[in-house]
Amino acid sequence: MPQIGYSHRPLALGRNGMVASAHPLASLAGVEVLKSGGTVADAAVAINAVLAVTQPHMCGLGGDLFCLYHDATTGRVHFLNGAGRSGSRAGLDELARRGEERLPVIGAETVSVPGCVRGWAMLLDRFGTRPLSELLRPAIQYAANGVAATSLLSQYIDEYRSVTPDAEWHRVYAPSGRAPALGELLVQPDLARTLRDLASDGPDAYYTGRAGQAIARRLEAKGFVTADDLAAHTGEWGEPIATTYRGTTVYETPPPTQGLATLLSLNLLEGFPLARHRVHSIEHLHLLIEMVKLAYADRDRWIADPAAVALPVDGLLDKTYAARRRAAFDRRKAQTFAFGEPDGDTTGFVVADGRGNVISVIQSLFNAFGSGIVVPETGIVLQNRGRHFSMDPEHPNVFAPRKRSFHTLIAAIATRHERPLFGFATMGANGQAMFHTQVFTNLIDYGMDMQEAIERPRFLIGAFLPDDPADAIYVESRVGARVLNGLARKGHPIKAGSEFLNRVGHAHGIAFDGATLCGGADPRGDGVALGF
Repeated sequence: MPQIGYSHRPLALGRNGMVASAHPLASLAGVEVLKSGGTVADAAVAINAVLAVTQPHMCGLGGDLFCLYHDATTGRVHFLNGAGRSGSRAGLDELARRGEERLPVIGAETVSVPGCVRGWAMLLDRFGTRPLSELLRPAIQYAANGVAATSLLSQYIDEYRSVTPDAEWHRVYAPSGRAPALGELLVQPDLARTLRDLASDGPDAYYTGRAGQAIARRLEAKGFVTADDLAAHTGEWGEPIATTYRGTTVYETPPPTQGLATLLSLNLLEGFPLARHRVHSIEHLHLLIEMVKLAYADRDRWIADPAAVALPVDGLLDKTYAARRRAAFDRRKAQTFAFGEPDGDTTGFVVADGRGNVISVIQSLFNAFGSGIVVPETGIVLQNRGRHFSMDPEHPNVFAPRKRSFHTLIAAIATRHERPLFGFATMGANGQAMFHTQVFTNLIDYGMDMQEAIERPRFLIGAFLPDDPADAIYVESRVGARVLNGLARKGHPIKAGSEFLNRVGHAHGIAFDGATLCGGADPRGDGVALGF
């Protein structure tokens, strides 16, 4: 296989346990839980809590959570929907009454009920063995005593200072009018107090206690979420969605998440001999880009809260539907695709043990620092997940009360012969499904190990700078000028990204090679994979 220049991290190896997460302190906390006899679910909660402290721009107690859990005893993959719903005051009529045509990008109007904390409790109730108080201990210590800011965290805080008008945000993250410098301590005493409340009193302390009351007060004037909405919140256990791809069963989180888009992409790609193309050649990337565009056209039309509207998931995942859709592909040029008619900022991490139990978790505030609101005296950053509702009254994802919005969050687990093959998750908002597709084809079609599959160049379709066209395609420049120019000649609106572009996700994964666990962490972020 020809090599494309990149700085290759070593593959992390282990036999008894492995964690791949977005911060070294979080990975260390998870490994310590596993080494002390805790389950992968126990480790996941400890990891997520530490990430809430070390990556407050990406995730935290004010966001949502989804996960897939492979139970080695039964061979089943379980899905936990830990997303919150819009407030009881939400809806197009209420927006009109306020004289607003659409939801803003940040602010109280974009906040939906945070589901993360209830999700932790549900995960521990079913698959945990350790008390929440024990699992939160590392996060409490880091929040109270401070963590050294990474260059990435410092950059996010510095860039966000001009975005949010929220005074409490500025007090917590830029108290001297600037971001903490590299290595400078970020101390979050209010968050430490909230975590202590949670450790001693459980999730009800969050939803109906001091924290919940503070959230409701902060949202009372302009938000849609009330104290009753917080108190009524529940998550649900359910079934994942899946497809087969070249003998591998790939499980993804179902609607309202965009996991469906990954599976649609794989179904489309299965009809082509992808591995015959040199990896990251013009032909390889053109095919991937076009199949992802087809899948995203269906994603944007169909995905919504399945509790609010019937969705044609089975029809969309039917292999004959994929065959009809892929017929539109033209190997010579880029195209614009409409949706079909079927029949019938974020953190992602993975934990596995030597027995075959695997959990893949995705947890987010949505945009960096979510709504830009820090709830006074709690240290909680509230998500802005509500901004993803549609303003079209005919769309299944229309803005309405007590409804889960379309979610970019996804997590994945793959199996072969009913045994786990890998678990995978990445941040990256709108791009997550296309990042899943790129890494999975690296693993399955090209036989890469997890670290190489993550490090290889990726592309991102979509605007993320103010002057970008909506269909801009960023490709990491490591693919070379010849490939970039060749894609442009086919009609793709190519923009050369940096060699390791932060916007194409911070991916983490664990693969199984016999009895050995093989972990990968993304050099685009601060993460690390640790095994023992």
